[in-house]
Amino acid sequence: MQKYNLDLHYHSPYAAACSKNISISLLSKEAKLKGLNLITTADSLHPIWKKHIKENIIEKDECLIFKEDKNNLEKTNFLLGVEVESAKRVHHLLYFRNLQHLDTFKKEINKYSQDMEKYGGGRPRLSLTPQELLDICVDYQVPLGPAHVFTPYFGVFAHYSSLKEAYGKNWKKIKFLELGLSADTQTANIIPDLKEVKFFSFSDSHSPYSYRIGREYVCADLKKPNYDSFLDLLNNKKGNKILYNVGYNPLEGKYNKSACKTCKQLYSLEQATVNNWRCIKCKGVVKKGVGDRAKEIAILQGNKKLLEVTKRPNYKYLIPLAQIIQIAIKQKNIQHKSVLEIYNQFIEQHTEIDIMLNVCEEKLNKINENIARYIIAFRNDLVVFRPGGAGHYGVPYITFSKKEKEEKQKEIDKETEIDLVQKTLF
Repeated sequence: MQKYNLDLHYHSPYAAACSKNISISLLSKEAKLKGLNLITTADSLHPIWKKHIKENIIEKDECLIFKEDKNNLEKTNFLLGVEVESAKRVHHLLYFRNLQHLDTFKKEINKYSQDMEKYGGGRPRLSLTPQELLDICVDYQVPLGPAHVFTPYFGVFAHYSSLKEAYGKNWKKIKFLELGLSADTQTANIIPDLKEVKFFSFSDSHSPYSYRIGREYVCADLKKPNYDSFLDLLNNKKGNKILYNVGYNPLEGKYNKSACKTCKQLYSLEQATVNNWRCIKCKGVVKKGVGDRAKEIAILQGNKKLLEVTKRPNYKYLIPLAQIIQIAIKQKNIQHKSVLEIYNQFIEQHTEIDIMLNVCEEKLNKINENIARYIIAFRNDLVVFRPGGAGHYGVPYITFSKKEKEEKQKEIDKETEIDLVQKTLF
């Protein structure tokens, strides 16, 4: 067994709103800088991108790697994967053993898609219900898991209150799900019918660069970084197992709290319900948050006390290094050259993952004392969030003492509170 860092969800240039610079060679390079060992080809059903995959991926020692890595000791390993959209705009992640497996499956589902061959079809839309899609995946032995499960608009739990309701008779064939940036393990681990389902944290990145990919990932023990070990991981076989999940604090996610889409005012579930999901301040629409939706589902499934349903691997919170630098130097644009210059200094000798979680303070100080101070504060849990919601990301504030953290938290609480006794307007 060996420890691997997995990020198995992002996109190619052929999905909507994605970088045109994405390539297998660049993904391989940037994954090494990040500290990722097993990533996905992404968007594998798109014909132009699939041709690019075929030209750049080779099989060696039962693993898929970038062809130019074949003689390197350090390799980036790939899984063939794709995200697809079913009816009700529900998104799903699918993975394939090899291109032959992919082609066989594509012949079956091609008739259900009108955009798979088009420029934006990297994430194809299928005229299939989630149940119909899963039934086909079962027939073709394609592992399927719902993506960013709680996210409004595209998450399965935005439209259904159980996996059985969404996927029908084969629902127990679902072995994994993706939590999404607005949820963590604790958020989802109160839902009874998820007890046997693996929780994955992946980045869903639309960029190939190391300051984007791996913003969420899974650390796992695998026999090999390949499809067979991935299946064994899903099925608890041969010692393959998740060690821990790493990702955003869900308070930073765009949909964590129930909030007004217009003015960002936060609401408790009780407040939003009493006011018919309209904002007291600006009369805008209040969007239900991921945390509130998870609690609703748990209660509907009988977990009224909201107790965790099973013991799971730890979830470690992460703020990307570039974002730490951005905060420290007070730069609005994370891609500004001043941010990336410092970022590149840090990853010259260490991966970003090691920088954020492992490299000692003394070595960090030798690179940049100011940034090191912020990294250590992050490691010491001195971060406070103005929570996100209704499509607006949360805002992290890094403090340097417990007292400063408490004072900042009180300031945020006062800023975001709303008068419960104010007369209902709707």
